Amino acid sequence: MTFENLPVNIKELPLTDRRLAADVIDLIISGEARADGCLGIMVCDEHDRGVLPIVLSDVPHDGDIEAVATLFDLVLPLVVERGGSLLVGRGRPRGGVLNDVDRAWHQQAIDSCAAHDVPLLGFYLATRDGVFPLPEPLAAAS
Repeated sequence: MTFENLPVNIKELPLTDRRLAADVIDLIISGEARADGCLGIMVCDEHDRGVLPIVLSDVPHDGDIEAVATLFDLVLPLVVERGGSLLVGRGRPRGGVLNDVDRAWHQQAIDSCAAHDVPLLGFYLATRDGVFPLPEPLAAAS
């Protein structure tokens, strides 16, 4: 599946299914945003349904982790108020092999969500070559 054939009731579905979550990341992170580098966040409600996409564009491919942390610090208190969760994607031009920056952004998402007690539904790398899930945090995977 891709974002082009998402279920018609997508707004009613929780984004806990990794395939569906990847398709949502594919939808919110455009090809142009991938080419320029970006961070995409889908804010979800208390039932893990996507309610608000946020895309920070023109993020350098070797983006500053402090800027990523600051964005999470701004968004997560609002998510906490609503009892919601997050789905996150990093956009870069190409490739499907993770690099150190991908891993650092992923770890920052894990740490920030844990610090605010917000469920992280997943973190994905989105490039022109596809959308690739990063591993779940160890605590969630066990």
